[in-house]
Amino acid sequence: EESLMGIESEVDRLTRLVGDLLLLAQAESGKLPLAQRLVELDTLVLQAMQQMRVLARDRITMRLGEIDQVLVCGDEDRLKQVLVNLIGNAIKYTPAGGEVVVGLGKVEKRARLTVSDNGSGIPKEDLPHIFERFYRGEKSRTRSRDGKGFGLGLSIAYWIVHNHGGIIEASAREPTGTTFCVWLPLAEGECQSEDGA
Repeated sequence: EESLMGIESEVDRLTRLVGDLLLLAQAESGKLPLAQRLVELDTLVLQAMQQMRVLARDRITMRLGEIDQVLVCGDEDRLKQVLVNLIGNAIKYTPAGGEVVVGLGKVEKRARLTVSDNGSGIPKEDLPHIFERFYRGEKSRTRSRDGKGFGLGLSIAYWIVHNHGGIIEASAREPTGTTFCVWLPLAEGECQSEDGA
């Protein structure tokens, strides 16, 4: 039974790897269409936080920082994927008793989404490379501890944000921790889908 559980776990892990690689391949070849619909980003943040509280359990505190009503044009499922990835990483690298704070606001004509943690942080020399596929960085934040990560999640998040006309960046916090910041253009009028509808 233990062997079967090990095999099942490995199959799940490899299925996720293949799925992520296919997603990136489709994205880079232009064959991954993104919906262009009006998305209430504040509602999406609340949904993602509720979903990720299960992962955080009582081990860390998840808190909503500043939040504003924000509308963007985009693909709701893909934007939620970015949120789940960033919040999930923050939870994973924050020690017991730590805190993850998610915020959303408007700065001029852009939405500003932040996910901050007070975990082990990302060394400054790794910051320029974290959005590269398969990049794992410094050992204290390595994804191989649980065998679940491949270094693809941030590459996928980068592609999604970039293809929504946005920017994603990471910065080290003092004395510990990391803040990811996603900038997206605010919706102006009706959203235009790729087929012009």
